[in-house]
Amino acid sequence: MKKIISSSILALMLVCRIANAQSIDELNKFRIAQTLEQAGEFEKALPFYRQLYNEHPGNFVYFDGLRRTYLSLRDYSDAAALINNRLESDPNDVVLLSQLGDLYYKEGKADSATIVWNQALAVSPKDLNAYRFVAETMVKDNLYDRAVEVYKEGEEKTGSRNAFVTDIAHVYFLNLNYKGSIRELLELLGKKSNPSAYTYVESQIAAYSSSKQAMDDFTEEMIRQVKDNSDNIDYRRILAFLYMEEKDYPAAHGIYRWLDKHLKAGGAELLSFADKALADGSFKSASDAYKEVSDAASNNVVAARALMGYANSMRGLGERNYSDDKMPCAAGDSLPNMATAVSTYHKVVTDFGNTEYGPPAVMNLIEIEVDYFHDYTAAERYLSKYRDMLGLYGNAVSFLRAKLYVMEGNLKAGLNEAQQSIVITKPEIDPFYRRMQYEAALALYYMGMYDSSTYFLKQISDDPSSDAANDAISLHNLISDNKGNPDALKEFASAQAMEMSNRIPEAAKTLEAILRKFPGMPLTANAKFDLASSYCKLGNVKEALKYYSEIAADSLGIFADRAQLRICDIYQETLHDKQKAISEYESFLMRFPKSIYQNKVRAILQELLGASS
Repeated sequence: MKKIISSSILALMLVCRIANAQSIDELNKFRIAQTLEQAGEFEKALPFYRQLYNEHPGNFVYFDGLRRTYLSLRDYSDAAALINNRLESDPNDVVLLSQLGDLYYKEGKADSATIVWNQALAVSPKDLNAYRFVAETMVKDNLYDRAVEVYKEGEEKTGSRNAFVTDIAHVYFLNLNYKGSIRELLELLGKKSNPSAYTYVESQIAAYSSSKQAMDDFTEEMIRQVKDNSDNIDYRRILAFLYMEEKDYPAAHGIYRWLDKHLKAGGAELLSFADKALADGSFKSASDAYKEVSDAASNNVVAARALMGYANSMRGLGERNYSDDKMPCAAGDSLPNMATAVSTYHKVVTDFGNTEYGPPAVMNLIEIEVDYFHDYTAAERYLSKYRDMLGLYGNAVSFLRAKLYVMEGNLKAGLNEAQQSIVITKPEIDPFYRRMQYEAALALYYMGMYDSSTYFLKQISDDPSSDAANDAISLHNLISDNKGNPDALKEFASAQAMEMSNRIPEAAKTLEAILRKFPGMPLTANAKFDLASSYCKLGNVKEALKYYSEIAADSLGIFADRAQLRICDIYQETLHDKQKAISEYESFLMRFPKSIYQNKVRAILQELLGASS
């Protein structure tokens, strides 16, 4: 009895080992087949899939692998035979029938394909998935019109109105019938406003925003739809959305004005438009809308929000016209947009200082006075007068105070303020930590303490996520490249400090002396660029152009492209010589093909050429 049991166990173990070996062999073959298929080696994958399928005809994974391989090799007849063989056991498999129709069509047997597709639809005429499978197969074969017919037939026979709206819209889009596409999407919207349906339709339209032709056709169709359905709120919103996508903010503004009036929204619709325009950087359109609301608002909450938005928009306009590479270059130039922003922030503080807008308005006032008007007395007055209001801003206020001290030339006070904040601040949680370090480094640099300055600059440079990283790298390189001549570095630092505190005439004289005394130093390039900028600020356009031209002449110089951009801007904005500006912009594109300003210059040039035609 024991011998019989032992023999049975041995036999069972042998069978298991054989089965396991077969299983491993089968798995290896499948992995090889998959690897070859993924590598595009379909001819080499074919025998593996074929052997696996022949040995296990009921295994769907092996069947589908073999089908895909036939399809990739364009062996449509063998693929069709494979599917027909499987259909013998399940003649009503809609997916297989759809795939068989596809193979017949690819073989050039269009009539046979139609018969099989109709057979697939007849299997379960109330099943939406059947219509979807067949239509999607037709789309892959570029049979767009027939796919639409199948989708519409499915909606009708299943009684599921609009079941395939997005599918049909997508097919129209693929067939470049953009107007038909948006008309189909509109089917989801009823006569009355439907916020959830509108949001969905908007998201579907946005998915096609990369195609300019599609957006143009969408817009043209919606203009017609709004004309024919003038009271449809959702249609108006869609048209406004399209205008915003195409950056036609004035047109969008007009629709939001209609919506605000029609819905008796009390400015809410216009504020929604203004917020979107501001977020998009369309400061002029945003400011117009905010002011419109502000002038008409009777509700204090709306008035405060509109007034703050208007101030922010005007600041945005001012910053755009006073960026690092677009600065005023004439004595008569001013900053009217910034001045308007300042007066508006004042009004926010005066009228709505006890609201959420009061503290940020004060912070904006301080920043503008420091960075743009260099009115340090006014900035200090705001810091003192509104100390209690600014309590929640913590290190942001300390940072402004440190920056103010440094710009005034009170370097020890600036360094002390920055160091105190650095000690009590954690860099991982406070966005002002690195900026504080930079102010400390700047003060030390102006004081001639280069090693200490470099200590902070290196920490900032090692943190690429910091918005002070680029400035830190530039200053670190300046110190490193010129430490060999401490006298030159000291004089240049002195000139920069004068510029910082708005002592421009003194800065210009110092920079001129540096160019005479240290002609071979690396910092002479910086000095010449700063001198040209100083002449701009002093209104000496002739001297500014002279130095910018000298810098731009050396195409390999580190400031060459920026100098050429300044030349362009002087002719466009200061001298108002459009033709000369166009010539200089064209020269920029030709001479500095790898400049980071290429796209900016192309956009400006395109606008100028359009205005000249």
